[in-house]
Amino acid sequence: MNQTSLDVLQQLDPEFQYRELKGRELRDERLQQEQRDRIEAENQQFLAHLESLAAEKERAIAQHHAAVCRGNAVCAIASVTLLSFMLIPGLNRIAERTLKLYEWTTTSTTTTATTVTNATPQEISKTTTPAAQTKVVPFKPLKQHRGLHFLDDSPSGSYDYTLERDGSTAVPIPSPCNGVIGRVWFQGRTGNLSTGFGAGQIVEVACDGGKLWLFGHLIKGSQTKQPGDRIIKGEALGIQGQTGRTSGVHVHNQIHKYSIGTDGIPVRGDRITDRSQTRPLIDDYRDFLATGGTSN
Repeated sequence: MNQTSLDVLQQLDPEFQYRELKGRELRDERLQQEQRDRIEAENQQFLAHLESLAAEKERAIAQHHAAVCRGNAVCAIASVTLLSFMLIPGLNRIAERTLKLYEWTTTSTTTTATTVTNATPQEISKTTTPAAQTKVVPFKPLKQHRGLHFLDDSPSGSYDYTLERDGSTAVPIPSPCNGVIGRVWFQGRTGNLSTGFGAGQIVEVACDGGKLWLFGHLIKGSQTKQPGDRIIKGEALGIQGQTGRTSGVHVHNQIHKYSIGTDGIPVRGDRITDRSQTRPLIDDYRDFLATGGTSN
């Protein structure tokens, strides 16, 4: 009750003051009772919903047991599917990750999935067959050049260059090795050197027994693989573009260490900034591009 209401009330006769106060008290009690009734109704509705879910669960279990007892395979499969969606909604995701882990760790040798998962990149290379190590997808040779308007944040070990084929810069980028796709993601905002930032569309490739390559500034949506997919040396991983911060079409490369996650997908590690380590890899890759996959 505000001060104005109190002033008005005090001007009334005592009998009217009593009636007014009593009326307000009754109204407050009625409002409180209505609020309690509403909360009680909502609680009852929630309990009824829980009971309905429990009943649906019991019916699904009963249908499953009945189908198994009758030997009706179709009904049994349907009821198990229903149970999987009701009781373990993450089953499909777990199965997908397990499959990716199996594909990554299984080779033609006798090594087990557990052994390869815990192995270092060098140990993984030892368990890969020679045929898998040398398999290359041929492609038309690509020309490369450095553009004066491209930034190369030396001496971080990264490299920027433009790829061309028959005068066109909209060319697919071949994988530098046989390996597994790591993260596929978009960094920053597309724009010029003043308005943009980041490397735009990025695809990471973890080489068997080697390093992880990060390719930036690809055309958004041009990536051909998803995280955990296998890729062959020379196979296209995306199309060169100018997403992120750039003043022209080119590709950005930086090289990292990596490990293997529990889901079988490579995890990018520390960036290698020593150019004595990164430059030979880049030079070999550029020779590979210039020869259309005929060089190692």
